[in-house]
Amino acid sequence: MINIQAQMKELFGNSCNAYCYAYLAHPSSSIKQLTNCVLKGWNEGNIDNDGFVSKPVQYYNSMSTTQIRDVVKVAIRRLDELPEGLWIVEYKVRPDFKESHFVVASRSAVVFDPAGDSNTVRYGAPVSYRKLIYKEAA
Repeated sequence: MINIQAQMKELFGNSCNAYCYAYLAHPSSSIKQLTNCVLKGWNEGNIDNDGFVSKPVQYYNSMSTTQIRDVVKVAIRRLDELPEGLWIVEYKVRPDFKESHFVVASRSAVVFDPAGDSNTVRYGAPVSYRKLIYKEAA
C-alpha cells in the first residue's frame, strides 16, 4: 500500500527551492497559490518526487510571462555580493554540509523563507545564488 502522507512529506519537506521559484514568478501570491505552482511543477515533471527542482528553466517558464533560457549557480559568501533585485539564495549551516535551504533575498535581507524562520538561515550563511538568464526580447 502506498503511503501518500510520507510521499507528500518528502515532496513538501524538500520543496524550498520550488517555493522560491514560485515566489519569484508570483511574489504577491498566497500560500495556496504558491503550493498550486509547486504541485503543477511536480505534475509536469519539473520537480522530482523528493522536491528537487530538476528542470528549473521549464518550471519557472511555466509560471512566468518573462521567460528565462538558463539558470546559473553563482558562489557567494554574503548577501551584499548579490546583484540588485531578488534572488534565490542557497544557505548552509557550514559550507561542507550536504544539506542546504533556499530562500529569496535581496542584497540586504531575506524577503521570503518557505520555512518561516529557518535554522539554516539563522545559524548558517549564503553559499550561492541562482542567476536567472533571461531570453532576449524578440
